Amino acid sequence: MTFMAAINQIWKCLPGLLLVLLSVNFSTLAFGKGPVEMSHSLSLVTMVPLLELEKKLIDNLENYTESVEQKLLYIRSQVAVMRAENEKGRLDPTSYLFNPLNGFSLIRRLNQDWIGWRQYMEKPVAVSQIRNMHRWMDELPTETDLWDACTGIVRIQSTYKLEIQDLTSGRFNGRQYNASMGLADIFAIGQHLVEEQKPLEAVQWLQEVLTHHQEDLVSLPAHLTVREVEVLKILAEIHLKKKNYEKALLLTDKFLHIKPHDAALLRTKNLIESQPNRGFEDNEQRKDSKEGLKFKCDKIKDKPSRLLHCSYNSNTTPFLRLAPLKMEQIGLSPYLVLYHEVLYPRELEILKSKAAGNMKIAKIHNRNPQQKRKGRTAKAFWIKEENTELNKRISRRIQDMTGLDLAESEKLQVINYGLGGHYHQHLDHFNIASGKSKGIPLRQKLALGDRIATVLFYLTDVEQGGATVFGHAGYAVYPRAGTAIFWYNLHRDGSGDPLTRHAACPVIVGSKWVMTKWIRERGQIFTRPCLPPPAGSPSKS
Repeated sequence: MTFMAAINQIWKCLPGLLLVLLSVNFSTLAFGKGPVEMSHSLSLVTMVPLLELEKKLIDNLENYTESVEQKLLYIRSQVAVMRAENEKGRLDPTSYLFNPLNGFSLIRRLNQDWIGWRQYMEKPVAVSQIRNMHRWMDELPTETDLWDACTGIVRIQSTYKLEIQDLTSGRFNGRQYNASMGLADIFAIGQHLVEEQKPLEAVQWLQEVLTHHQEDLVSLPAHLTVREVEVLKILAEIHLKKKNYEKALLLTDKFLHIKPHDAALLRTKNLIESQPNRGFEDNEQRKDSKEGLKFKCDKIKDKPSRLLHCSYNSNTTPFLRLAPLKMEQIGLSPYLVLYHEVLYPRELEILKSKAAGNMKIAKIHNRNPQQKRKGRTAKAFWIKEENTELNKRISRRIQDMTGLDLAESEKLQVINYGLGGHYHQHLDHFNIASGKSKGIPLRQKLALGDRIATVLFYLTDVEQGGATVFGHAGYAVYPRAGTAIFWYNLHRDGSGDPLTRHAACPVIVGSKWVMTKWIRERGQIFTRPCLPPPAGSPSKS
């Protein structure tokens, strides 16, 4: 090959080389990093930008179609001209070619024009739109994000014992919403449960895919269609592993009806037919039912007591004599009260807006990353201890509600929950008095002591779900914007109260915002001194 021929070959390949370069993710190439882990589904507020990202992608795809259409319109207009000339010659080829101008034009067109058309056909279309797509790939949710989202939906369904058919059609606890799950959504949940080694639940979701399959085929583009054979194959494998040979054989037959010459499947069918039938094992069902009972979110009821009442609290601090607080007594063991209208709408909006752009994954003390993700699905923001007017007002209100000194308390933490957002059963105190606390630095133990009390503010209403439940005590408090609950975590002798174990039930519908204030015991030496229990009696508050 001559030097000029090599140059010409490279020139012809240049458009293809450009496309390859455009497809390279330069941030990954330069820095060795993939998509940034955002944990979008752990907080609804951080999911809002995803709608803007999706809009950009849709607009970009529309611009792509317009570029393609312009190329198609141009080609169609030229095809009409070329076809007219070609048909004129084919009507009477001899007469047409008698004229030297027609013969010359035919040879020139075939020698030059069609090389130009080949180059035009190979020329990339909508290069800028393709570049945009590659640039935005790193902003898309990751596999971990999808895992979190699937886990959230499964948590809602299993915790509240919702029928899968109701959930997929957007019906929660008898209320119909203008939303539903598509075929790909349902299939993604089924695949997730298979990967999580939960075959019994996976079968229920995958069967729902088959139910919706035919009706959704019309509306889905081919490259997004969930193939029926893929669903049947997964179901057959699940039943085969569980030794439910009768169902596995039925599904295999359906599979073979679609792909009759699949050799591997024919061998599987022969293997199944040689086995005796056994029922579907339900060990997982028993395990899952125990898991669901630990929250009691679908059946918790308040324990009535003749001593419980609503009142105006005017005694905790002198200021309350002028402006008493509305207080509802929830329970006495442990002592738990609910304060109404302690935050105002304007304050609620300021707190949420201050936190919205700075949310981080909420952590759990002494937990590895995987346990944290399973035990708490939310994002949080610690409000700086600034000497602002809002911080002053909130601190004064907390002192009025609790009568405790806030000098040694922790910063306010604003929390927002995401898809099926929850917090498993836990204790707020560190159990320092028992000497068994872990993950807490010794310096912090000595300086601040344990968490003597908790004040939990609700910054929003939640339409369904999201209750704070004290499972062992039998209390449930449902979020209402502007309210706050207060309880003591420690007995008067400094030991932890196990009855304060509580959980945040999964959110079904709504955005749950809360704000927490943990108050430490060292600052309460004069306001609530530690008292030894009476001789021979158990410790109690």
